Amino acid sequence: MRTITSELVERKQFAIAVSPKVHESVVKRARELGLSPTAFAKLLFEAGFAARVGQERGLPADDAELDEQVWLVFACAGQGDVAAIAKATGVKPALVEKILNAWRGRK
Repeated sequence: MRTITSELVERKQFAIAVSPKVHESVVKRARELGLSPTAFAKLLFEAGFAARVGQERGLPADDAELDEQVWLVFACAGQGDVAAIAKATGVKPALVEKILNAWRGRK
């Protein structure tokens, strides 16, 4: 079995403040997905950033496109079921299952 290796990448941090209501919502949704609030907020930031960069490049994202971009970020993070990830990425369900099992350390 081949393993995927990656180089260590330097990471930078942002410190942001949100309203108590937004914080509570992020915490609740993160728990539902089995993520930490920070990990969930990171996924949301990355999805929003990707959509904004697309708009700046003259590729405006309509709601359906933005939904797909957000779903792809979550799919790449292993969230969602096999059928939904396969639909969002165009990868066959059997391969999605193999990839998810490999990421999760299962055989």
